[in-house]
Amino acid sequence: MKCPVCGKEMEPGFVQTNQRAAWVKKPHALTLMPKDGEILLDNKLFSSCSFPGWICKDCKKIVLDYEGKPSQEG
Repeated sequence: MKCPVCGKEMEPGFVQTNQRAAWVKKPHALTLMPKDGEILLDNKLFSSCSFPGWICKDCKKIVLDYEGKPSQEG
């Protein structure tokens, strides 16, 4: 995949986090119910979350794919 910022080739991999991951407007404690405009990307009680994506180490950008995850939009 080409980087949308600099156009160089990106490296595939994964971003991992513990239990919950969400797209939020401002950092705050995550809950099971997303606030307006937020998306709960994944929610696992006893394991980590993993998202496939691509990283550009030149311009420090990451593109993630959360398709197929149990997301809820607030």
